[in-house]
Amino acid sequence: MNELEALALALEVEKTELKFYIRLARKARDERARKMFLFLASEEAEHWDLFEERFLEEVVEKCELPAVDREMLEKLIVQTDGENLSEVDAVKIGMEQEKLTWEFYEKAAKEAEHDSVRRLFEELAKIEKAHYELLKAQYDAIMKTGIWMDYQDFSLEVD
Repeated sequence: MNELEALALALEVEKTELKFYIRLARKARDERARKMFLFLASEEAEHWDLFEERFLEEVVEKCELPAVDREMLEKLIVQTDGENLSEVDAVKIGMEQEKLTWEFYEKAAKEAEHDSVRRLFEELAKIEKAHYELLKAQYDAIMKTGIWMDYQDFSLEVD
């Protein structure tokens, strides 16, 4: 997959994630979960903007508009009807989606031709990994394991 194809695919992934998190925010009964999903949606919208800007620069430079590899897109998007998801299921799907995305961005960064595209993929891979960690913390809170979102059952302070 060339750099332009990776950018086109990234646009589709970010758009799908944005829609997913908005849908979850609308259905969330828990206020903290709703706010978390809205935060993730806003982050994905920002990512979409960054990829769109770089994608358009590449299209203008190369005078080429690539088709999105639909088979690859299906592998990068966790399939769900999104209708009757419990909060636990929603968070687990979000974790799986963020992991797929960050791994794709890491791979795309390694294959990027231009330093600016490489840096963009590297930066967004880090952000997607942080989204995974946020969702993992929410999962731990729901399951009452690890560090809860509203309560920490041990101290991180060093004496």
